[in-house]
Amino acid sequence: MKKMLILASLVALTLVGTPAVEAETNTNTATPYADIAGHWAEKEIEKCYIAGAVGTSGDFRPDEAVTRIELLTMFVKAKGIEPVQTNQSSFKDIPADSWMTPYAEIAYRLGIVHGQKQGKDIYLRPNEPVQREELVSMLIRSAGNSGAVNQLKWSTTVQALAKFPDGNRIQEADQRPFVYALQNGMMNAYADGTLQPQKLMTRAEAATYAAFHLLPGKASEQKTLANGTSYRQVMTVQTTAYSYATDKILSYLEYPLREGVVAVDPKIIPLGSHLYIEGYGYAVAADIGGAVKDQHVDLYLPTVSDAENYGLKKGVQVFLLD
Repeated sequence: MKKMLILASLVALTLVGTPAVEAETNTNTATPYADIAGHWAEKEIEKCYIAGAVGTSGDFRPDEAVTRIELLTMFVKAKGIEPVQTNQSSFKDIPADSWMTPYAEIAYRLGIVHGQKQGKDIYLRPNEPVQREELVSMLIRSAGNSGAVNQLKWSTTVQALAKFPDGNRIQEADQRPFVYALQNGMMNAYADGTLQPQKLMTRAEAATYAAFHLLPGKASEQKTLANGTSYRQVMTVQTTAYSYATDKILSYLEYPLREGVVAVDPKIIPLGSHLYIEGYGYAVAADIGGAVKDQHVDLYLPTVSDAENYGLKKGVQVFLLD
């Protein structure tokens, strides 16, 4: 799933951005977008269209800046994940009955986005354009590579960014993901040697990143849950639950704790992996624990009493989505 770009594609990718996506899925083999003919990202946009990762109506507008909700929706759909319909929103600026809510909620639960907390409220700011450094971090989290990024030493990160004239302009939270992406061929510097971390990404660029790094491999290798979500492996575990009375604690991968964040044994389930857990739902392996060993997964629940009442369950199926 995490495909590396060949050299020629790396050059093209330094010029690209992200497409807007609606909530429909399609199986056609040719795009209806008249405005991508001859565009440098035409093939990648077509791949996303065929996979159902982008919408089916109107012009694609490949050179327009991608918004945060467009990007996260496309990334979720490119991974073959079917969001659960919900009448609740975790974000103050997304109405519960909006078409955006299922995609925003699944991206939040999987750790693809964290939102911005103000007081007791969390804001997504869904219609804001996305800068390159944020796209990189969202791509890394969408690809399930956060655990590998967490192993990247800060000294290595600082040294790597020092080689670029604008490397010091990358926000601290995005520095290690950016270096990981550079080192693993997920992106490249621009022709003038700059990284341009604050450059607004386009819809065409987003489609290109999704096509190379998030679209599933051969259809014959894919398995699906009853709701159509793709997965690659299933295992049987025992589950317990945990919680904290304060919301100021972060997970091992520095994710704000919320439902969906689970603790695992990294030797069994790689940190950063996206999961579907029987009886719990979608989750991200973003935490560890001294008592979490072997086939044991510890689930975060909203309150301490919820966690205490959960108890211990055996024979729970966990599906690895990445």
